[in-house]
Amino acid sequence: MKFKTTQKAIKANYNTIICVPYCGLQNLLNYESPVAYTERREGWAADIYDMGGGVAIVTGYAPFGSVRPSYELRERYETGAEKIRYNYSLAWEEQREQLKQLARAFIEEVTRHE
Repeated sequence: MKFKTTQKAIKANYNTIICVPYCGLQNLLNYESPVAYTERREGWAADIYDMGGGVAIVTGYAPFGSVRPSYELRERYETGAEKIRYNYSLAWEEQREQLKQLARAFIEEVTRHE
C-alpha cells in the first residue's frame, strides 16, 4: 500500500530521482509497486517507485526529479520491456526477473549521463 508524501520528503530521502512522464515506463515498471504518491490541487500528481540504492523513479501527471531521460532512451527500454512482458513462453517469475534486470540497466545508463 502506498502512502501520501511530498516532493520535499522524496528529495530529502533519495540521492537520485528520475523524472518520467505519465505512462512513460509502464511496461518496464509493470511488476514494481509504487511506495508513495504525491498530490496537487487537481488530485493525484505522481507515483514514486523505490528502486533501491537511493534511487527513485517518479512518474505521473506532475513528475519531478533532477534526472530526465530522453524520449529515445525511454522508448528503447520500453520496447525491450514490452517484448519481455508479452513473451508468453516465459514464466511469470522469469518475466519479472528479466524486467528487473532491464530496469537496473535503465537506471545505470540514465545515471551515467547525469
